[in-house]
Amino acid sequence: MFRVNVRKDHYGRDTQNLSDQRSMHSNHLTREKLEQLTLRWEAWEAEAKTPARRIVRSRLHLLFLLIRYGGLRLGEAIGLDAHAAIDTVTCMVHVPDPNARDVLLPISCMKHVRRILSLPEAELAGSEFLRFDQGFVRKKFYAVARPLGIDSSLAGPRAIRYSRGLELLELHVPLNLVQKFLGQQKPSQISAFLEFAGGEAKRIVRANVATRNKAVTETDRNSFLGIITDITMGMRAVSVEITTFSDLKLISLFPIKQFMRMEARENQVVTAIIDPDQITLAAEKLTCSLNNCVCGLVQSLHQEKVESFVCIELSDGTTLCTVQETTAIEKLKLREQKPICALFPSRAVRLCLD
Repeated sequence: MFRVNVRKDHYGRDTQNLSDQRSMHSNHLTREKLEQLTLRWEAWEAEAKTPARRIVRSRLHLLFLLIRYGGLRLGEAIGLDAHAAIDTVTCMVHVPDPNARDVLLPISCMKHVRRILSLPEAELAGSEFLRFDQGFVRKKFYAVARPLGIDSSLAGPRAIRYSRGLELLELHVPLNLVQKFLGQQKPSQISAFLEFAGGEAKRIVRANVATRNKAVTETDRNSFLGIITDITMGMRAVSVEITTFSDLKLISLFPIKQFMRMEARENQVVTAIIDPDQITLAAEKLTCSLNNCVCGLVQSLHQEKVESFVCIELSDGTTLCTVQETTAIEKLKLREQKPICALFPSRAVRLCLD
């Protein structure tokens, strides 16, 4: 018997119902809804009236488990030779090219995987066991989710696969690992996931970064998560363009040996950290030899006799902190909410691979 403990908040409201209401209005499947959908698939398979129908439902249930827990694309799942690709001892699934990867399934779902693969029909069908028409599979996915009130836009294989990726991000799995888990290599694949559900992946990653940054000092907070969008190789140095999740463009410059040790590549997720001591402030954008320029409003200002500490709220809502000589910035007549531009050299931007 599956039991739910009902708890009340300080207003006397049922917190389980509140969670369900939030899930209903979400533009992706929350972890609670994913769990409900998983239980619904188990019940749907068990409700089959005839042996033939039970076999079909078992095959479809296995497809769901591979997509829901393994993050496989529908085409990857139905093209899988289940017995050859799934190691029921190690819980590992090998997904072949073109997006080859090894995916670890949770133990909680492996009892169903083992049960389904042990069916005589699975042995007889061999590599054809998961072969279905994609349109037929999608219709069944929508039908199973319908009793839960889940809209068809959230119940399809792609939405479930991406919701698994969001679930992993919420569990603080680094974005680079989530992208490897989902087999995302092309820029279009990465972009589709980042923009799914109104950019939910970006929101979760930014929230994780903000939580992590609470433990660091004020001058270490200049970290921006983004993707490498261009790499230019020179004889002695490498110029790397980073586009942050809020669409800021930053340029970082490395000695070529250091860059080769990093093994960075285009479309890789990185954290750009800006040295607060190398930032120059100006009242407006200037044409100069510095590659990086971002503008915003003075968020806070703490002046001492020699040094001043300035925090700037950028146009995307992020914060940039800098240390300035007090005598130099007095000329700018800084005050809170005053527009200001921050300029800094490419060598002031350090990259960390997540």
